[in-house]
Formats: sequence, structure tokens, C-alpha cells
Amino acid sequence: MKRLLHLVNLCLMGFLSLVMFVACNDEVEPVEEDPVNVLPFEPAGPEAAPDPMRFGPFPVGVTTLDLFDEERLDAQTGEPRLLRLEIWYPAAQAVAEGPFDSYDLTAEATPENLGDAYEAVSTADLPLLQTRSVRDAEMDREHAPYPLVFFSHGSNGIRWQSIFHTVLLASHGYVVISPDHVGNTIWELIRDGWDPGAVLTAAPQRIDDMTFLLDVFERKNEALEDFFYHSFDRWRVGITGHSFGGWTTLGVMCKDDRFSVGVAQAPEIPMAVAYCDFDDFPGPLMVMGGTLDEALGWRNQYCGYQALGGDAQKVLVELEGAGHFSFSDICSLDLLSLSEQVDMGGQAEDALNDGCADFNMPYMVAHDVINHYSVAFFNYYLRNAPAAMDDVVDLDAPPFNQVNFWDGQAPDWPDGGC
Repeated sequence: MKRLLHLVNLCLMGFLSLVMFVACNDEVEPVEEDPVNVLPFEPAGPEAAPDPMRFGPFPVGVTTLDLFDEERLDAQTGEPRLLRLEIWYPAAQAVAEGPFDSYDLTAEATPENLGDAYEAVSTADLPLLQTRSVRDAEMDREHAPYPLVFFSHGSNGIRWQSIFHTVLLASHGYVVISPDHVGNTIWELIRDGWDPGAVLTAAPQRIDDMTFLLDVFERKNEALEDFFYHSFDRWRVGITGHSFGGWTTLGVMCKDDRFSVGVAQAPEIPMAVAYCDFDDFPGPLMVMGGTLDEALGWRNQYCGYQALGGDAQKVLVELEGAGHFSFSDICSLDLLSLSEQVDMGGQAEDALNDGCADFNMPYMVAHDVINHYSVAFFNYYLRNAPAAMDDVVDLDAPPFNQVNFWDGQAPDWPDGGC
């Protein structure tokens, strides 16, 4: 009896031993972790390097945000420059099954951005771009802060032109911010036609866009009431982009050292010499391109890569048979149908034959390759995942048998070099 009373007293006094606690009450079940915060597998980090080509452990939320740069006035409206953003981020596991978001070009058409072309575009029958992201979902704050990556669209593109990449990147534990570069979007192309002079005007604006946005988000990251409060690590910031956005990647890294690593997809490199010291490029850079790129030419990109010096790692990824628009979701949009209703200066037909044609590497295969190398590269540099660099190598199995890979200097271009 005395021993029984002694045990009871120990229980009542809050004895912390799990064995004794169970002895006092064998009906108490162990406390389980909140399933909302349990990831299906470990994200990239010091002890993990998940397959970068597959969807990551985080569901993905997405939100659209309008910001205005009061220091720069829009040439058309005279108002502060508008930056409309698409932001993808790691979301709570509760939204893993959706409902998933989609993009509709016709729904974004307005009289303001299209003028006389508004009616034709807004009534066009175009396919939706389906995503694996959930509109305005709850953020997973349990595993924050996350690295921050900016995406820059191509010339006359749109902020959600490469959701195959931006959504998957967010699923691996990144906040991804993509602006519309006003003055150089699809709306100007449809409304005004192709204007090669707009590229020179847009170039400095693009770099200023990214610097301004990082300034704003650094403040938002410290504002207690803001949705993005403590959501990202300001010391882990990267940038990527397609075509003119690839040029933007190089230019931003050269002008703003807060952007520490970049992935340039089918980029215009030589033009970046206006902003960069090619002999001493400042940070790790991956350049990706396709051998059948008609818009910028693979030789131009290959030789541009060869001109980049400096101590930081440089990697070149060559996709045999890929075209310029293999590095986007444009192949999923029926732009040819739209061009029959709106004069786009032949751009739609050019796009379909520059990455979307039967003779090109299938664009979904190209997307897998692009995601594999670029996500692994970011994981190594921004998520402190040493084993991720094991994926940034020359591989033989499909689809990598259609890829040529060089870490550092690539061979001289045939027939006289660059």
C-alpha cells in the first residue's frame, strides 16, 4: 500500500519520466505533431538533396501584387511606374490537393493595356495555363525563412510566362517574385506591334525594377503586419530569367551585389557588357540554351558565355534541339489563333517554329532538363545543400542524353572558334 501511495504521489507531483507517466496512466496516447506542418520529405539543405526535377515537398501558394515606384514615372501615363507581381511561395500542407489556379490571357486584357485590340483579345478562345499553385493560400511559416529568387520574363513576355519553372522552384522552398516589365510586355506587342527600339529603352528599366523590388521586399520582410514578414532570408537572394530576362539576370548581378547567384535561360549575353565587367563576373552563374534557337542564336549565347571570366563558378547547359521558346510556357498558348485576329507582326508563327515545332526537343522534356539543373544550382548556393551539386553534372540517362554540360570553360566553337 505504501509503495502504491508513493507512486501516486510521484504522479501528482509532476514527475517527468515518460516511463513513470505511462505507469500512472497507461491510457494516455503520445502527442502527435500537427500534420499541417509535416513535410512529405526533407527539402534541400545540409542533409538532403531531393530530386530537383520533381515537385518539391511544399504545396505552392500564389498571389498577385501591384507596387508603384514613385521615383520613376511611366512615359505613357505620367504616373508612378507600375510593377504588377506574381509571387509564388511555400504553402501549408492543407492545400496540397488544391484547388489549383490557372492563367487566362484574355481575362487580363483591359482597354488600358490593349487599346483598340482589347475586344479581339478579350473575346479570343485561348487555352488556360493550368498550374499546381493555390491562389492566396496560407504560407508555411513553420519552415521559413526561405531563399528569395526573382524571375524576369523575356522581351514582350508576361510575368507568368514560365510557370513550369517558377511554381516548381517555390515547391522546393523558395519565394519567387516575377514582375511585368511595363513597356516590354505582351500587351505592348499586341497593341503596338514589334518595336526593336523598345529593347534599348527597357534595358535600364529592368535592372531598376529588380533593385526597387528587392528594396521593397526587404522592408516588407521586417514589417510585422505584412504577409511576407520574416518569409525570406535577405542574405540568400538569386535571380533567373528567359531571353531578355536572361540578360536582366546578368545585368542585375553586376549592378547589385545583393543578388548572389543567377541562372540565365536562352540569354542575350553580349549586350550585358554595358553593365558588366566580363573579365570578372561577380557571382556563380548558370547559362542554359538550345542549339536551334532562332531568336538569339546558340552561337551568340555560347560565345557570350565563353567571354565571362572571374573566380565564381560558371556552368553551361546546352539542350540539343531546343529552341528559344522551349524555355517558357508559350508553347502551351494558342498564339497562332490569336495572331489571326490581332496583328502581332509574325511573332506568334516565329515562336511556334522556335521551340514548339515537331523538329524541336519536346518542350516538356526541355522543361524537365531546365528544372533539374537550375533548381539544383539554386539549392546548392541558396539552401546550403552540398549534395545538390551532384545533380549539376554531365548525365547520360534520358533526357540528359540530349544535353551537353560544361563546368567552367567550354570547348572552342567549331570552325574558328568565337
